[in-house]
Amino acid sequence: MVPNDELSLSFKAIPGGCPFNTAIAAARLGSVVQFLGCVGKDFLGDSLFEAFERSTVDTSLVVRCDRPTTLAFVKRSCFGDARYAFYSEGAADRSFSAGDLPAGFRGDARFLMTGSISLVQEPIASTIEALILRESGRLLVSLDPNIRPTLISDPESFRARLMRCVTLAAVVKVSSEDLEWLFPNDPLSERAMRFIKAGAELVVETRGGEGAVAWTHHATASAPAFKVDIADTIGAGDTFHAALLYWLDERYIARREELATLGKAALYDALVFAQAAAALDCTKHGAEPPKMEELRAFLLSQHSHL
Repeated sequence: MVPNDELSLSFKAIPGGCPFNTAIAAARLGSVVQFLGCVGKDFLGDSLFEAFERSTVDTSLVVRCDRPTTLAFVKRSCFGDARYAFYSEGAADRSFSAGDLPAGFRGDARFLMTGSISLVQEPIASTIEALILRESGRLLVSLDPNIRPTLISDPESFRARLMRCVTLAAVVKVSSEDLEWLFPNDPLSERAMRFIKAGAELVVETRGGEGAVAWTHHATASAPAFKVDIADTIGAGDTFHAALLYWLDERYIARREELATLGKAALYDALVFAQAAAALDCTKHGAEPPKMEELRAFLLSQHSHL
């Protein structure tokens, strides 16, 4: 739910959520995407399901159940930043259990993206951790902590679960705010490297208007943010993550060893591509990731500024 205006307490219902947004964003760029999760049978759940279908996300693994849809209320600041309030007790998405897991995924699948509040709320948190453990030897797991502190009642338990997942993940996309919450006592320069040392092959930190930085065990690169008129930042990180995975997938990267060999130039190109997608999302209200033709036109127009 996003506010109709800055002075009103009336809200507009817009489909969203971290894995949802990432799936939509990747599909709009042209990736073949399957969504795995539970969606309620209420009219709000119908809107989520219909949004998947409009963006050609494969819904064959979606479970529909007679539970309500999680509500996330968003308050925007005058700078376009967002604050969230979640209402998810007994909701459909968090009820996803081990019995709902499929035996496997498409034979051409290369990436498994997960994270956000799915790693906080039971039973889905345990289900996702089990899925990561099961699939990490076959797929490149890409993890987005997307920390929502108001939902985390036991920070130490959450940190422990997150780091167990990181040891199995190939890619970690994390924001500077996530790192500040996770490792407040670590020097800024060492926070993201915690994930590299834990076993991830590629870690990308988004820093809002200050751009983004990527690390592997052997290389690092940074890229500035694009200057755009910001409507809000809702879905920007999810769009960035989707564009990053699209960039990797287009290069047929399917093994951890291939991620590990990405050099500085390749990391820079990946960051620029993902930054551009996120910038375009920020020019619209709510999570509205671009289609590929829009992204290509934007990159062409910005080429002289890179």
